This record gives sequence, structure tokens and C-alpha cells, in this order.
Amino acid sequence: MSDPRPSRPATADTIPADIAPGSMVAEVALLAPLPNPLSYAVPEELSAQVHPGVRVQVPLGRRTAIGVVISLHPLQEQKWELKPVSACLDREVAALDPASVAFMQRVSTYYVHPLGLTLKTALPAGLTQQNPPAEKQEISYRPGEAEGEVRGTKQQALLDFIRTQGEARMEDLRASFPQPHAPLKRLEEKGLVKRHVSSTSRDPFAGLDVVPDAAPQLAPEQASAVEAICAQSGENGDFAPFLLHGVTGSGKTEVYLHAIAHVVQHLKQQALVLVPEISLTPQLVKRFRARFEHQEVRIGILHSGMSVAERHDIWREINHNRIDIVIGARSAVFAPLQRLGIVVVDEEHDESYKQGEGLRYHARDIALLRGQMLQIPVVLGSATPALTSFARARDGHMTLLSLTHRAMERPMPVVEVVDLSGIKQPCVLGEKLLGALEQTLEAGEQALLLLNRRGYSPYLICRDCGTTFRCPNCDITLTWYRSQTLLKCNYCDYTEAPSESCPACGGATIEPQGVGTEQLEQTLQEHFPAARIARMDRDSTRTKGSQQRLVDQMESQSVDILVGTQMIAKGHDFSGVTLVGVIDADAALNFPDFRAAERCFSLLAQVAGRAGRGSMPGRVLVQTRSPENPALECALQHDYHAFCRLELPMREMLGYPPYGYLVNMVCSGLNRAEVEKSAEHLCQQLQLHTEVEILGPAPCPLFRLRNRFRVQVLLKAAKRYPLRQVLERLPEFNARLPKQVNLILDVDPLDMM
Repeated sequence: MSDPRPSRPATADTIPADIAPGSMVAEVALLAPLPNPLSYAVPEELSAQVHPGVRVQVPLGRRTAIGVVISLHPLQEQKWELKPVSACLDREVAALDPASVAFMQRVSTYYVHPLGLTLKTALPAGLTQQNPPAEKQEISYRPGEAEGEVRGTKQQALLDFIRTQGEARMEDLRASFPQPHAPLKRLEEKGLVKRHVSSTSRDPFAGLDVVPDAAPQLAPEQASAVEAICAQSGENGDFAPFLLHGVTGSGKTEVYLHAIAHVVQHLKQQALVLVPEISLTPQLVKRFRARFEHQEVRIGILHSGMSVAERHDIWREINHNRIDIVIGARSAVFAPLQRLGIVVVDEEHDESYKQGEGLRYHARDIALLRGQMLQIPVVLGSATPALTSFARARDGHMTLLSLTHRAMERPMPVVEVVDLSGIKQPCVLGEKLLGALEQTLEAGEQALLLLNRRGYSPYLICRDCGTTFRCPNCDITLTWYRSQTLLKCNYCDYTEAPSESCPACGGATIEPQGVGTEQLEQTLQEHFPAARIARMDRDSTRTKGSQQRLVDQMESQSVDILVGTQMIAKGHDFSGVTLVGVIDADAALNFPDFRAAERCFSLLAQVAGRAGRGSMPGRVLVQTRSPENPALECALQHDYHAFCRLELPMREMLGYPPYGYLVNMVCSGLNRAEVEKSAEHLCQQLQLHTEVEILGPAPCPLFRLRNRFRVQVLLKAAKRYPLRQVLERLPEFNARLPKQVNLILDVDPLDMM
């Protein structure tokens, strides 16, 4: 990773009189799609407040903008006319510490994304505004001679209201007066009112009590892993990446807890714990609170499911050094921890760590970058590590720590294949799975059923002519949601009510095709009317707190069968689950991607690991029409190393990660011909780099998405350096594209749909 490119100065018509040679110049990254930071003069009255990491308000053309100060330097020779910084927006503590600013610059450079937009991605939404939502404003009355100078009915009415109240809250002023800001500002200028700003933090754990627990005795493998991690912590430590490979239920979380206890309690540093899904955060937080809260260790959570005000609150608490452990999803990797001593990335293989839009960062990768910059240990944990991570550990670039047995010597679940290849008609629940569910319910135990498709059915079809209902904005069929009586696109959220007759032939035989989680839930209710059945997918967990409620219900065993998509396969620890059923194991295999086998193996191994984590043994039934698939066989045997021996030689032969590096360039626009022509022209320019293999141009598998046509060009190279050379020419490529065509860049892509 190279240093960011030098900034270009902002210009103004005149230099303010109070800006003299020898004054300071601030390089400011505006939270906007600008290629470089801009230069602004620092007025003398702001010199004590403006320093790297603070948010400032600056002029930009005829308007104002918000940015973050990246660096300061003395004003030497006056080559440009500089506008001054208008205001400093951080009153007490800078939004970012210097180490975080340097980290953001490295991230921006690596992913070839504007620094301002990188900062905007990292900062909570409340800090990208001039008035953070967490700030409470109160207005007090100050009598003075200027009362006789009040002009205008709005000012007078506002002053009378504040005088009567003595002290009025800003929300009361907004409720009583339309647009009170302008007259209030005039009253402030006259000295008749004074604005007070106070900050109050919301307690995310209010009303959520936990029972303290004591650290258990570690198994020998766990103790060895903790010792290795702790040896690299502290002042004498170094950047130490670890891959903690432990079978499901082997006690990886206990290793995290012990290592973090050493860093936080003995070294007085901070810890960052990343999880792939918001649904995993409550369960992990409960374990950390039970272990640490009675020891006065402060825990904070940070993820996109929180409100703007809540995210602003926790960011401020972290900034004030009031938090010792931060637990969160992908975006928590940017938390401004100033005494960070260890980073843990749980379920490191999970693709949810990759951001799909805007700054397409991978939280696992930049967690390693942050650890390298701070010289601290980074622990990646998984039962099914990403092949790239395992290859790095095998080659000596990471330390491999292995947990080969389940905690308390519990056995791995027994996995059985249900072969559906001889059954011609669609089969949702085979007889063997139905029988196993009946036995589980009779025993008072719980079951998980995995089906990685949402809705009632993937699409509706006319039996007379074969017509399907398609999204007008995307190249995809509309998913049928029977409970809402709606057809919906799961990419752009387009919806329409289904027609009673076929729009193509007028036929009345329109039937659902395929099975989704909604239909599976209904089918189960028909077979087991007395059972308590719940569903966990993106549709059933949209409302705030819904995921937590489902997790609580499973832990209290008030749910008998939980149906869900891949969300249920990720790290959940439900002691009452003894049966796991996979409805359609082939769905993940039949995917046009070189990672399809890895995804399938990981998903099946992870969901199988949810069974038998308590005192009762587990059983897993996998319905498939491809029982002899090698990836499937390895997953059923819980044999990760066998899968690596099968998959890695194929990757090496094709030059795909971990034996090569990829960059995906996507041209998109509303005009198909322009997009295709631009992609062709881009390929012609790229042909000059002989060390980079160019695949394409080719239409994306989803050629039209949100009404934009998309053509991709995939760059592949054995080393990073040739790709970095190509990426340095990105401004040149962008300049040659028509204004109507966007060039989207994805470094180290995971999803090329």
C-alpha cells in the first residue's frame, strides 16, 4: 500500500486579512467524492481547536461542506489563495485520533476510494452532520437592553416564549414555532438568549440484566492457544496474526475471552471483537457481559442495526476512552479505540464482512491492516476458515492454532445424507426428515431447518405458456410472498400485486414454483400443528430487536423448530438443538462462481455444527440430489483438511485466490450500448499491461440491476504489484468514460454477480 496522493489546494477569490504567512494550513478531506484533500487556512481564533482528526466546516464554492482535518503545515510561500476554515465541529474530543486518520488513509489507498467517502463510511451518520443527533440543546433567557431592539413578530414571540419558560428545550421550540432557527440566531446575536449544549448517552443494556459467570478451566488446546496470543500482547509485542481453527463447539469464544481478559485487565488496553451478522451480536454480548461487567470492564456494541443517535453515542463514549471492549459487525472495525491491544474476528470466513457497495472493504482484511499498523495481535477464528486464510497460515504468514475437539469432549453430530436423486417431483420434507422432526418434538428437543431462499416461492409461473413475472428494473424473477400477497424483487425492492391471469396468454393457471422459508414454515405448521415454529430471515428480522427476541426464544426453548436462511448457520449456540435439517444442499453448489464449493462446504459444516452443542448428542440430515459431490462429502465428515486437499490444487491451476489476486471493474449505466462500448474501450486500454490477465468484457450474471446495465472486466494477476500499477491509472480510465457511465471498482471481490 502506498501513501495517499498529495492534496490540491482549495482556492478563493481573496485571502482573508487575518491569514498571514507563517499561519497554519489544514489539509481537509471533505466527506464528498473528491479525489484529494483540499487546503484551507486556519484562522487564529481556531488555531487551538483545529488539529488532525477534528471535523470542520469549510466553504466550498457557494455552499459549505463538512470535512476531517488530515494534516497541518505552516503557510510558506503564498502560491494559492486560500479560504479559511469556517468552524470546528468537535467541541471536546476529535472525531478521530491520529492513528485512526492514518488507518483511513491506508484503507482509502488500498481500495482506490476517495478519502472523504472512506471517512464518511467509517464515521457514524450523526458525525457527518453539523448537528449530531445525540446533542441536547436548551435555550435560556438573558435580560438586556437589546430587548427594545427586537424587530419582527417571530423574534418577539420566540423571546416571550423563552422568557416565560426561563429555559426552553430546542425540541419544544420546534414543536411550537415553524422554523425557529433564523429568529433564534438573531436573538443570540443580540445577547438575549444563550444556547446550552449537553450530551446524554443512551444505555444499550438498560433493563438487560445478566448473571455473572466465572472463567472455566481451559482444555489443553485452549490453554495453549491463549498462551500463544498473550505472549504477543503488551509493550513488547509485535504484529501477530493468528488463525484459530477449531471445530464447531470447540470453545473458540472461551479462547477470545481469556485472551481479552489478559489484554484489558492486566495490560489496561482495549479490545475489538468483530462478528459477521448483527444477529450474533446479542448472544456474544451477553457472554462478554456475564464475564466482565462485574469486574468493571466497560462493553460497547456498534453495528448498523442501531439508530443514528445510538451509534453517535457509542462513538463518543469510545472517543472519550470510556469503553474497554467493542463488539460489533463489519463497520465496527473503524471504531476509534486509542488503546487498542487486540482484535478478534469471529467466523472470519463469512462473506458478510465484505461491503457490497460504496467502499467495498473487507473487515477481516483491514482488521489485519489495523493490527499491523498498531503492532498488536489479530485473531481470526473459524471452524471453516477461508481458503485464503488457511493458505497464509500453512505458508507461515500466520500462526495456526488448532482446537480439534469439542468442549467437554462432546461428540460431533452424526450426519446422514437423504438422497433425493430418484424422486422426480419436488420434495420439501422427505419422510426421513419428517420422522426425525417428530422424534425430536416428542423428546422435547429443538430443531433447526436451513433453506437458503426467502419468501413463499422463488417465482410464479403460468402453466399454460411458461411465462414468469419479472422485475422491470432487474434481470430476475419476482419472489412470491404469499403472506403479503405480493411479488417482490429482493434486489431493488420493487413490488407488484400478482394478476389473476397470465399477462402473456390470459391463462388462469398461475402456480408458485420452488420453495422458500415462508412456505416451509407453513408446511411444518400443517404437519406439526402443536409445534412452536419460528422463522429467521431478512424478512422476519427487519424490525429492531426482532433478532434478539428470536435468539432469546431459542435459548429459553420456547421455540421448537426454527426455520431460516444462512443466518441460522452463523455461530449460534443453542444447547437445546439436537436436530439440524438441510432442505436443499444443492442450491449452494449450482452457482456460477469459482468459490461455490467453498461456500457450500462452509455453509453445511457450519449449520451441522449447531446440533449437539449441549448435553444431548446431535443429528444432521442433509437432503440432496448430488450425494457424491466431493465438497458435500467433506462437509458431512467434518473434514476441513480433506476439502482443502481437493480445492486448493484446482485454485492453483486456475490462478485464483489464494494463488492470485483479483480486481473487478464494472461499467454501469442506463444506456446498454454506451455501457458495452465503454467496457470494450476499457479492455483495449488495459491490454497494455501484459502481466495482468484480462477476462472480459462480459455481462454481469445479473446484467441489469436497479435499471442499470452492467458489464464487468475481471483483472487477474499472480502478484499484487501489477494490479496496483493498473489501479494507479484509474483517474485516466474514468476521464475517458462518458458521463452517463460509471466505473465501479472492487478490489479483492467476493461477489461477481
